Amino acid sequence: MSEILQIESILNKDYESVDLVSFQEWFENVNKLSKLSVGIIVGPSDDVSLIKDQLDCIELIVLDFNNFDDGRCYSQAYLLSKRWKFPGEIIGINAHLDQLQFMIRSGVTSYVLLDSYLGLDEKDYANGFSICYQEAANNSGLQKKY
Repeated sequence: MSEILQIESILNKDYESVDLVSFQEWFENVNKLSKLSVGIIVGPSDDVSLIKDQLDCIELIVLDFNNFDDGRCYSQAYLLSKRWKFPGEIIGINAHLDQLQFMIRSGVTSYVLLDSYLGLDEKDYANGFSICYQEAANNSGLQKKY
């Protein structure tokens, strides 16, 4: 898919540019990088438990949702935000509109849509559910159906 976003930096919530390193690069240079304000790009196959004890040294985490059929990034977002209380931003990139509600429910704080969705109104997709069928951290306001 030629549309997949490859990035070396990203804007944080304060519109400041944050340099990004790969998950592997973080481990190869953790002593140096942990002293800098860098973000980490995490792929679906990366084991986020390996950075659990270093979360206070990481500016932000970018989860790559490039494979629509792969749900591992939702689990990564949940672990980082809900279970381990990562205080920084969790940004989903290469996002499809249909993924937004699930990304937000699992702990993603912001997202970058694929270019093909630019100009579309994503509000209905980000806030489009009124009923949920499973427990989640942000079920507030949703009617539960079992």
